[in-house]
Amino acid sequence: MNEESVASIRNFSLKDGRLIILLGALVYLAGMFFLTVSIRVDRVTVMNGLGVPAMEPLFGDTLCVARWCDGYGRGVDPRAADFKDPSGKIISMNYPGIFLGLHHMGLTASRINGWGAVLGTVFVMAVLALAGRCTLIEGVLWLLALASPSVVMVIERGNFDILIFVLIVAAFLLRGRQVLSGLLVLFATALKLYPVAALAFLIMKKKSTWSLFLPFFAAAGVIIYFLLGSIGHPGGDLGLVSCCFGSKVMALILAQKTGIHPTWGPLGSQLFALTTLITLTLLGRHEGANFDQSALGERSLTAFWIGIPVYLLIFLSGDQADYKMIMALFAIPAALAWIRLGLKNRWIPKTWLILFLIYDYWLFFSDEGSLRNLLLRQIVAWGFFVITAVMGGFLLPESWKKRVVLKTK
Repeated sequence: MNEESVASIRNFSLKDGRLIILLGALVYLAGMFFLTVSIRVDRVTVMNGLGVPAMEPLFGDTLCVARWCDGYGRGVDPRAADFKDPSGKIISMNYPGIFLGLHHMGLTASRINGWGAVLGTVFVMAVLALAGRCTLIEGVLWLLALASPSVVMVIERGNFDILIFVLIVAAFLLRGRQVLSGLLVLFATALKLYPVAALAFLIMKKKSTWSLFLPFFAAAGVIIYFLLGSIGHPGGDLGLVSCCFGSKVMALILAQKTGIHPTWGPLGSQLFALTTLITLTLLGRHEGANFDQSALGERSLTAFWIGIPVYLLIFLSGDQADYKMIMALFAIPAALAWIRLGLKNRWIPKTWLILFLIYDYWLFFSDEGSLRNLLLRQIVAWGFFVITAVMGGFLLPESWKKRVVLKTK
């Protein structure tokens, strides 16, 4: 942890927006406890009412990994195509084998509540660390993001994307030690593929050199090569289009709801998204050629470039569960600083925050499964992707803007 992070913790006060985040999280938890334990309202009913697509049992994703660990402990290969849990349901392992190491750390089906609670607590603490010292109003915005259905969903499921998020936050806090920070990102990449994009922050650091940057990407390439055979294609069809986002989701919705298979297909959607990303990033770089991104501060810029490339890769991969939107949280420090400092083009971070909250709270206002509702939500998801790409162009390092900037006479 660098001196800035330590100082931020020491300077914690009643005027620090992180207090709003922490108190809000505790109130949310207390409200859930009161409704589900004291009044005995069904937990899934309560969470669905809050817009969270909850499932039984609580921490279901943690339970799934625990079942694999239990099988591994019994000498059964959970990666077998016919691996079953005690109820007879087939849950063959689609995670890399490194997750089985959790068996040696005590993960079993009988302990999932404890593990889920720890994951949830660590996630909230990581969000507080990412937020850093902020104003009370900014704390309210952070709380809205934390309490949004898409973000709460990752805690409710006990999904191990929390571990990915925590590792990347740790890499961010240790950014002053680039080798150690890069190793944390590589470890996250060994767990799942998409964190490899976080290595982009290395090249954004002024002190970084290709002699440091290339070995990390080479190592990541080796990791990906070995992981692909064990976990399959990272953009597989989840079949849960009502709570998914990504470049292929709109095509999947049309196929599932109407039986119409668009001529461009899922692959065409991905290529279109990639073209859109490149075009709008270049456009943002051109329009922001004179934008002083350094005014936002090294902390905000590093947070953006260590997390947002991961979000963009997730979107390009095709269709992913909404809880992976937690990676977009890394752009909030830059968005808030941009607005707070009154820099030009403030409509960009304002639009970004609005679209983020609209998408994440959509299921709170409407969980109707109509074609119209599903398509409208995906339009918002695409709008968020677009404004993120433009924002990325504005926040490119000054040296990058001077290389091949589009010029107009």
